[in-house]
Amino acid sequence: MDRRTFAKSAAAIAGLSLTRPALAAVAESNADEALQALLSRQFDEYLALSPEAASANASTRHPSARRQLDDRSSGAKQRDAAAARRWKSELSRIDRDALSPALRRDYDIAAFTYDRYADLLGRYGFVDTNLRPNPYVVNQMAGSYYWLPERFARARMGSQADADAYLARLAAFGTAVDQETERLRADAAIGVIPPDFILARTIAQLRDLRAAQPEQSSMQREPLAAAQRNGLQLDAAAAARIVAQSLNPALDRQIAALTTLQSRAKHDAGVWAQPDGEAWYRSALHANATIAMPPDEMHELGLEQVRAIGAEIDRMLRAQGMTKGSLRERLNALDIDPRFAQPNDDAGRERVLAYARDHLAKIRPLLPKAFRTLPATEIEVRRVPEAIEAGAPGAYYNPPPADGSRPGTISINLKNTGEWPLWRLTTLVHHEGVPGHHLQGSIFRAVAKDQPDYRNFARFSAYSEGWALYGERVADEIGVYEGDPFGRVGYLQSALWRACRIVVDTGLHAKRWGREQAIAWMVENAGEQVESTTREIDRYCVLPGQACAFKLGEARIHAARERARQRLGPAFDIGAFHDLILLAGAMPMPVLEELVDGWKGGSSAA
Repeated sequence: MDRRTFAKSAAAIAGLSLTRPALAAVAESNADEALQALLSRQFDEYLALSPEAASANASTRHPSARRQLDDRSSGAKQRDAAAARRWKSELSRIDRDALSPALRRDYDIAAFTYDRYADLLGRYGFVDTNLRPNPYVVNQMAGSYYWLPERFARARMGSQADADAYLARLAAFGTAVDQETERLRADAAIGVIPPDFILARTIAQLRDLRAAQPEQSSMQREPLAAAQRNGLQLDAAAAARIVAQSLNPALDRQIAALTTLQSRAKHDAGVWAQPDGEAWYRSALHANATIAMPPDEMHELGLEQVRAIGAEIDRMLRAQGMTKGSLRERLNALDIDPRFAQPNDDAGRERVLAYARDHLAKIRPLLPKAFRTLPATEIEVRRVPEAIEAGAPGAYYNPPPADGSRPGTISINLKNTGEWPLWRLTTLVHHEGVPGHHLQGSIFRAVAKDQPDYRNFARFSAYSEGWALYGERVADEIGVYEGDPFGRVGYLQSALWRACRIVVDTGLHAKRWGREQAIAWMVENAGEQVESTTREIDRYCVLPGQACAFKLGEARIHAARERARQRLGPAFDIGAFHDLILLAGAMPMPVLEELVDGWKGGSSAA
């Protein structure tokens, strides 16, 4: 027992000599320490179960993790579910009422996380660390074949140990694929089979990865080039042998397993068509939104927001002289306007990337208007790997590693540059970069060294995606669209698109819409293009509930801000508000709302 703990225990024993407030302070301190010790131990157990999480968190307690991949077998899933149930039980033994406000927040975050994990890991499919469940172990947006190649392409290459770790993990890639093949077969045995169009897209992407030659594959080409630049020994022939002798046969087995399912697959798009699908969707919606809102209520919320945002876009377009045609027709006219459209060739792709980079530079000087703390790490813009772009979303963000050895990355899907006329592009930069994902993540990572490791356990879509969409709002508020009315139309159209997502997600999974019905509704009401919309609808089919998290999270963050503004009056400071919710890290919406509603203003300690 250290001296500080001994002193507290001694004070507790001498309780009659202390005042009641002093006794309460001792009890609170002891409860806080007990919770911190429990959560730290549970987080370390989680890192031991997930080498990929351990290496992403730069854990020094698990040095071998960098050479390993996660166990993706059915047994590992059962093991993880048992761990979540145990962690939930252990947490329940802590007296929440005895904790300080900051530790009550940690308690509530952990309670939500463990409860959702325990539930979702007991269902078919899988759930990731963003608490995003997926009913299909392998699909066009999930599976080791989908995520790992880009991680290998971006592997750290600063030392010989990095080069050796790359080869060790590459050697484990085939096993990961086989483990997922075993699980998809087990799920199929109980009737869980992806829709026919999901299978077709997934098989095509797997075949593209399988067909790639070493010199074409970024997961081999880029690490080898980086190793060479840094004078490291990375055996290209050994990497090629691993792919040829281990990975490719595993991909063949997975392609064969999925192909055999095609004759049994249905065209029904929603998870309602799968075993116990309605309950599965309610659980997924709760995990993503972090609030237990019934699907019908969520659907009506989406429709209400679609009407309000659509009316505002109409007013803006009319102000620019665009008065004829439906909202969809006028937005589609902007897509082909020569002022914004880019050719669908390599030159056009480079212009899109250059425009995004230039806009990142443009917004940085404006950030101090709304933020006290600014991002500490750089960000780059690149193309989504060609091998997965047919099934990948329009764009996504990858954070820098915990050691800061490379920048964060915005990846833009440039299969068709027609999806990215420049009027749509600026708000993407705000969402994925600043003030969105990159700002949020880099600020929290900058203070993470002074915070308990367990605050990195889970990321919540309603918080992370809600913040990124809220960041689009803040970009507008700090004046980034001054003199750029069509850029602001792009911001509003992005918000409209997110509201439409709520409607089509609940439509697909709760109201039994078909795929074609969802595509047509989204194209008509969001002003989107058919190709990109089809890819998006297919995304919602495999990530039920996740599409609702964006606009719902943004709306809850903004509503909490405005309540604080009204309550605090002149004492309200927007920079302090942003520090309050950014420095605290990811949390479910009810926890964030309690934090903001209890905020006294001024500087905010997380």
